Amino acid sequence: MSIVEDNEILTRVGRGTPMGELFRRYWMPALLSEELPEPDCAPVRVKLLNEDLVAFRDSNGRVGLLGEYCSHRRASLFYGRVEDCSITCVYHGWKYDVDGTVLDIPAEPETSRLKDTIQHKSYPCEERNGVVLTYMGPKEKMPLVPNLPWFTLPRDHVVVGSKLFLECNWLQALEGDNDSIHSAYLHRRISGEGDPMNQARRRPARVAIDRLPWGVRAATIYPYDDTQEMVRTNTFLMPCIGNTPRGDSPNGYNEAVHTIYQVPADDYTNWRYDFEVWWDKSVDDSYARSDRAEVGSDFMSYYTRANNYRLSREEQKSGDFWCGVAARNHTQDKMVTESMGAISDRSQENLGASDMHIIAMRRFMLEAVRTMAEGGDPPGLAWTPEENQSRDYPYMITSVLPTGADWKECLPKV
Repeated sequence: MSIVEDNEILTRVGRGTPMGELFRRYWMPALLSEELPEPDCAPVRVKLLNEDLVAFRDSNGRVGLLGEYCSHRRASLFYGRVEDCSITCVYHGWKYDVDGTVLDIPAEPETSRLKDTIQHKSYPCEERNGVVLTYMGPKEKMPLVPNLPWFTLPRDHVVVGSKLFLECNWLQALEGDNDSIHSAYLHRRISGEGDPMNQARRRPARVAIDRLPWGVRAATIYPYDDTQEMVRTNTFLMPCIGNTPRGDSPNGYNEAVHTIYQVPADDYTNWRYDFEVWWDKSVDDSYARSDRAEVGSDFMSYYTRANNYRLSREEQKSGDFWCGVAARNHTQDKMVTESMGAISDRSQENLGASDMHIIAMRRFMLEAVRTMAEGGDPPGLAWTPEENQSRDYPYMITSVLPTGADWKECLPKV
């Protein structure tokens, strides 16, 4: 296929599209638990994979994710009453539970069986460490919620940094999360110029690809001195997860991982979820507070295309932030990925050796699409506890090693 055809496959996520059907086979973030802070609180609109949905928390604390429009005459359930373990459409009183079962149609005769013939669109939800996950695929193919550390570690080891709305396609945002090279430039701080690792990261690098059952890991390897190399890893996991190093590396691997989900709202907009995950210690919420200072209560950024992301030419010339945007990394990422347009035209790219991880990710996803088209299951799904093991995939490396050393030896034996 051509680049244009591949781009069309990878970026379109509506029901019936190849990538849309692939996404629907995975558990994905739908919203944060805090958006539904208590039983019978106000419902929340959710846009996910081109579908208009509404989330609510019932009287027993269970989360429901339903099609937004009432099965009767298509009024929005966002305006509905949440009470009595249900959400009720205020137009004609149709009442639904979290599973989309029609509980009551009060205007119909008592003898009517209409409600027994209708199943309102609903998707199952599970809550893990402050995030509501949903599965939107065939019920008979529903996998286990993946045993990834941001879902399974104690709550005080996992910080949900931010949720952020992006006005661009999910793929260009995900590719940025897995591009180790960019962070040495876009996120460069002049105050860190004396750090030998920062200096090494602006030298020409080579990228080693490690293909995993659940995704693609890349080691970006930089010359450090005459006898040593610096190694920094990033790992893409299906379907839309980027992982980057966080913290120090006292045991060869980093003590934490920064995990980012890029969840498509539709073909042209996207929700970014950030996690900071610490393997062996509890942490406070300072990371979350810093991230959230740049967004409003609706998770919309204060830094937008309309205000040029508050870029300062003076900051570029003489300040600490090399890119000119004195903000957190997620805001700087937002600027460059949105600047590519709603859907980046990849036929106009000129990729080099430093882009090997991006190339490998695209190939991996296209192969997954082909596997599904042939009747198989996409990678990274598990239906038994034995299969549901993320092994060393989420562990990151930032280390200086002897030239030519096997960087995989830094990973824990899990």
